[in-house]
Amino acid sequence: MFILTMAVILLSLSFLYILRSFVQASQTAEMKKACKELYENEFSMDAFPYYFSFIAYDIESEEILATNDPFLPLLKDTNGKAVHHFEKDFFYDGDLNVLYYGETYNFEGRAIVIAVSENIENDSFSRIFPQLPSSILLMSIPVLLISFLFSLLLTKRTIKPVVKITRTARSMTIENLDGQLPLSGRGDEIDELSVAFNDLFLRIKADFDRERQFSSDVSHELNTPLTVIFGQVNLLLRWGKDNPEQLEKSLNAIKAESKSMHAIIENLLQISRIESGRIKPQLCEVDAGALFARVEQEFSAVAPLVSFEISCGEGLSSLQTDPEMLHQIITVFVSNSVKFAGEKCTVRLCAEIKPDGELVISESDDGPGIAEEALPHVFERFYRADEAHTRSAGGSGLGLAIAKSLSEALGMEITADNIKPHGALFAIKKAL
Repeated sequence: MFILTMAVILLSLSFLYILRSFVQASQTAEMKKACKELYENEFSMDAFPYYFSFIAYDIESEEILATNDPFLPLLKDTNGKAVHHFEKDFFYDGDLNVLYYGETYNFEGRAIVIAVSENIENDSFSRIFPQLPSSILLMSIPVLLISFLFSLLLTKRTIKPVVKITRTARSMTIENLDGQLPLSGRGDEIDELSVAFNDLFLRIKADFDRERQFSSDVSHELNTPLTVIFGQVNLLLRWGKDNPEQLEKSLNAIKAESKSMHAIIENLLQISRIESGRIKPQLCEVDAGALFARVEQEFSAVAPLVSFEISCGEGLSSLQTDPEMLHQIITVFVSNSVKFAGEKCTVRLCAEIKPDGELVISESDDGPGIAEEALPHVFERFYRADEAHTRSAGGSGLGLAIAKSLSEALGMEITADNIKPHGALFAIKKAL
């Protein structure tokens, strides 16, 4: 408000001084013209303006050649511009205060000065101008007050929703991050800010809940093998040392659970490295058909009863991707099918380029499929499609989470669905 008022005052004063310069330029031009006409007409006053006074005198002898005001002093050359001339108590009843223009001419072989002047009292602009700044300053007081009241009203109206937002935000904690910041309903920038913050808080809450669930799942997954190991150690300490059969059984159980813990930790470390960007794709040309054949050969040793159906479309012999990452993703898909569809299932591996230019690599089986309520969660860490997170199916529930991280690293979208009449379908997609 203060800056606005000062700007108005400065602009007004600037306008006045610019106006004054234009007026002075006009006065200078008029007086210069009058000087020239006096010289050319040899001091004839037939066309001379009545409101001007003039004097013409010899510079050396100071002889006055002509004048229409005997009280006018010998005014000097003004070098092309009109100037003020003031002498205090020049007259017995007052001061001399004139605006004049003087120019040197050569008249009959002599250097003379012709000066044309106007009494300031007759110059209305010169009399009014000194009063204008103080008038503007007086006028600025009501402008300042009106601006202050308007700004106060506008600020209160604008800041009121901000105050509400601040109070609500201060009262929010980790436990109530879903609390919504208030909206004014005006649809202005502050409402847009509130909506943006509300969305941010909801995402933070979702991430926090997910991380809290993840911490709980990690604790649960690591606690189970530790409990088994602790029980087997106690068993050995009590009577297993003298029982070779029990000793071997307990050591094998400890070995298996230790291996399970090591696998969980390694998988978590791999996910962390992928998501942090420490593991980056090494792109090269990959033959999708050869990659599928490699996966089939690897599973023929661990699951010989699984049947493979491989299908590759045209143009898939030179894919630009990371072969090891893609191999690990497909291995996770096939392992998941073998685990839940059985060792006698049929696995179909397919790679094709859709008419719209999208690359789709999919894996499906003829098993029971995925429960509808579990589909949105299959790529979450430690999720096994049951609330109790039982270990009966084996694994740690991190395979599909790793596949998702690898897919994102390759710039691909990963999906899970069911196929008719039954079976699970996993796919990764990318626009070429």
